[in-house]
Amino acid sequence: MNKSFFLMILLGFFYAAFTGRMEQAAQGAIAAGGEAVKTVFELCGAFMFFGGISGVLEKSGASRQAVRLLRKPLRRLFGKNVSEEALGAVTMNMAANMLGMGNAATPMGLKAAKLLNPDHKSRAPAALCLLLVLNSTAIELFPATVIAMRYAAGSQMATAVILPTFLSTAASCATGILLCKLCERRMR
Repeated sequence: MNKSFFLMILLGFFYAAFTGRMEQAAQGAIAAGGEAVKTVFELCGAFMFFGGISGVLEKSGASRQAVRLLRKPLRRLFGKNVSEEALGAVTMNMAANMLGMGNAATPMGLKAAKLLNPDHKSRAPAALCLLLVLNSTAIELFPATVIAMRYAAGSQMATAVILPTFLSTAASCATGILLCKLCERRMR
């Protein structure tokens, strides 16, 4: 990937030199670098805020409550052979994804993956495949990262994406689960 980006930048500068716009290309590169740094600092504040919310939810017991609420549906979805610890990790992963905190979901997703495949089989069990599908198509109730990026970009209606995001992720999650279950049934 780095080679691809390097090649695109190099071609852009060759084109700028060939067309006599090297000064404009250099100014554009410097301006874009400054804008990138500004955006990073704006996003850091938003990530800290939502990370703090995640910590408060954890300390207040709300995450344990989410585990209790989702335990029965997840038990039906993942089957009887999945441990309670694995279900807890799956629930925490899903909760972080639902709040749009994908980076916070990663550690729990990795823990859940290890717990769903304790024997380290070369062929992934159906429960692990389902976890990957749920993680990839996660329902987002509050897309925190997207909202933070929209605020950083100066959007006047940064939260306007909440309903469309929820509807599209719910549809993709339902489709993913359905396809996963069909494949699992076919493999038996």
